[in-house]
Amino acid sequence: MSLSACGESRQGRDRTTRKLSLMGVFIALAIVLKLPILAVPNVEFFTFVVFSSGFLLGIIEGCLVGIISMSLYTSTITLYGLPPLPIAFAQVFSMALIGLSGGLAFKLHLIRFDKKLSSFSGFRFLTMGLFGLGLTLIYDLFTNLATAFVMGQFLPVMISAIPFALIHILSNVAIFIVLTPILLKLFTLVTLRRQ
Repeated sequence: MSLSACGESRQGRDRTTRKLSLMGVFIALAIVLKLPILAVPNVEFFTFVVFSSGFLLGIIEGCLVGIISMSLYTSTITLYGLPPLPIAFAQVFSMALIGLSGGLAFKLHLIRFDKKLSSFSGFRFLTMGLFGLGLTLIYDLFTNLATAFVMGQFLPVMISAIPFALIHILSNVAIFIVLTPILLKLFTLVTLRRQ
């Protein structure tokens, strides 16, 4: 094996180790940021953290962060106990989609961050707010449909979910908009390390 091949192999392992470490950080962050606000229903940083993991690490990594973090949260940490399987599946599946969406947003250049002050333009904040709105709407739709299925009552469940969904959607739109500068900073750090 030549020295250049050995160096490339080592760099590949270093990148893999770094990605796995960052995935662990995002998984822990998603859960830890929920702990102080457990008693506040439908206000969470989970969606933003999982979306950011996909945006910064990639589609597959974002999906895995979504799956693992929501599986851990749903099975061990939530105040409400383990939900019925269809609801748990809807939660985990939705978070996987959110991680995938972050990866696609990066890959398709739906959100562009550069190092100039223009990165803080209103368009980026609006785009992030729309991601918060759309992804939370998808999450709430899947989880409420699963709840309606478990309860056997479609219309009453969906109607009673409206106020909670509104709180969830509005809070996530605000979280996505307010935390956009943090995502920009993380993007800059990850980009600098890649070079």
